[in-house]
Amino acid sequence: MKYEKIAPGLVVAWDDYQQKGPDGLVPHMRSLGLVSEKSSPKPPRAVVFIRCGEQAGLEHLAERKIRVNQSKGSVRTAFLPLEELDVLSEEPAVERIIPSRYLQPAMDFAPGKVHLPEFRIKTDLSGKGVVIGVIDSGIDPKHPAFKGRLLRIWDQTLRGPGVQEGDYGAEFTGELMQVSRDDNGHGTHVAGIAAGADATFGGVAPGADLIVVKTSFQEAHIADGIRYIFRVASELSRPAVVNLSLGGHGDAHDGSDSLSQIIDAESGPGRIVCCAAGNEGNDNIHAQIAVPQGGTRTVLFHIPVSYGEDAVRFAALNGWYSGRDKFEIAVRSPGGFQTPYQGIIESGSAVRTYDLQEGRVRISTPGPDPTNGDHNLLIEILSRSGQDSPQPVTPGTWRLRLHGVEVNRGQVDIWALDNSEQLNVLFVGRSVQDTMKIGSPGAAASAITVASYTTKTRWRDAKNNLQEVGLEVDDISDFSSEGPLRDGGQKPEVAAPGAMIVSALSADSQVPPAYLVATGYRADAGTSMAAPFITGLVALLLERDPQLEPETVKALLRANSQIPGQPPGTFDSKWGYGLIDAFGLAKKLESAPRPQIIVEDDKVQIGNVVLPTKS
Repeated sequence: MKYEKIAPGLVVAWDDYQQKGPDGLVPHMRSLGLVSEKSSPKPPRAVVFIRCGEQAGLEHLAERKIRVNQSKGSVRTAFLPLEELDVLSEEPAVERIIPSRYLQPAMDFAPGKVHLPEFRIKTDLSGKGVVIGVIDSGIDPKHPAFKGRLLRIWDQTLRGPGVQEGDYGAEFTGELMQVSRDDNGHGTHVAGIAAGADATFGGVAPGADLIVVKTSFQEAHIADGIRYIFRVASELSRPAVVNLSLGGHGDAHDGSDSLSQIIDAESGPGRIVCCAAGNEGNDNIHAQIAVPQGGTRTVLFHIPVSYGEDAVRFAALNGWYSGRDKFEIAVRSPGGFQTPYQGIIESGSAVRTYDLQEGRVRISTPGPDPTNGDHNLLIEILSRSGQDSPQPVTPGTWRLRLHGVEVNRGQVDIWALDNSEQLNVLFVGRSVQDTMKIGSPGAAASAITVASYTTKTRWRDAKNNLQEVGLEVDDISDFSSEGPLRDGGQKPEVAAPGAMIVSALSADSQVPPAYLVATGYRADAGTSMAAPFITGLVALLLERDPQLEPETVKALLRANSQIPGQPPGTFDSKWGYGLIDAFGLAKKLESAPRPQIIVEDDKVQIGNVVLPTKS
């Protein structure tokens, strides 16, 4: 063999193969174009580039089962049995043999950053026997990444008799699941990250089964979807983990909202919920101000100039403060027109409407919220002639004025709300705070809330064009929303790969060409992508121990995550406890006893827990 003709990476793989056989190729499988199947009688093969003379004749190599794909050219591709590498290197016309590397970015970058391949090798877990629930825009039931593992779809957007959890929507199984489609694509992409099965773009738990709820994105329907997934999984005697790559800021940001409370009530042994932290890390959606006794303070917020169909016709603010405080509030328009100060209204309607020269202002100041004992204020700004007017809200800098009537704590937290995909309101000035941007359902105490870590910023699209986004690689994603919660609760729990992750593309959705990576697969970024990464990892843990509690899972993630450059156990409101290290987790599991599982006709016993067997 003429080693000088062979590129270093292929030489290393060759040496490992000579020493250990096919097992020696395992570490190289993700980086080099190697094919080695234990169940196949075929010997390991390699995809390579060959550098040679432009007119070199290499057809005779076919006798050695070396398939050169071109008859001309100075750089050609070839497919050869690895054992014939020495023969190819001895060929006089061959100048260089270079391994074919995986260049198209997909889940290949992300798992490597968190040592997921090592986790799989060490634990041999795939999520088999576990249900992954996805509540989202639906799923492409025909996508090959989910073949044979999609159990049920509850499409809440279609007319039908509903299910036990709600008499709306339609439930499908078998071939009828094809009735439900995902024309948005978000749910299919999320499901692919958690559980897609594909040699190149596979998800974290490719052995898990899926139950999907196509939701209308109303909080109540999402809550119903959670109950539905856990109920069906229980009837199948399966553990389940539900992924919620969605969120909002209409709640108190302390886990006291209804959806968060339902998540806490529904979670338990073998019933885990994972949530996205949110993507508002770069957006000024949160303001915080301290108001003294007898004093007045101002929060500035800006409404942009807008026209036509995209005009801002509704703007809203959601504020919360201690039940021990009492404030009066007023709103001032860009032209200086101001509403009267409105105090807490304990009885009757707490909503008052004021017609200003530059728009209508609705202010709601009810008594303490019974769920958390705190005061909530809601500000809505509409165009002068009403919400349905074709005229946009007056643009410019508006002012929220707060006067301290009875102050003990004095802190007021306010979030911008929107009724569209575009931000209609942003805070400006000294009150802007880059904190407390995790709302429901990520605020739920039992939920595992996930931040996004950037593993890659460059990829090649389906036409081989290099694409790049302006993020810092190997760092927390700047768009990832930060905690803590308003009551001081520590969120998020953990960070996972969420930037430019390649996963399944719904055939019914549209995607810009730059994000299309291959047929049936697209790239995307967001904590929506980070959450299903952890969802898949939780599925692997549930395969090993189907009775894991949410707090136990959190403890495992906490103990095996770290912020780069910080001591283990350090918490940060952006990072949580840091980037997950799956290999460290695998080593911890190796030293822990695995619960004994006994399957009988009428029951399944896991450790000391006995579950009835249901069809």
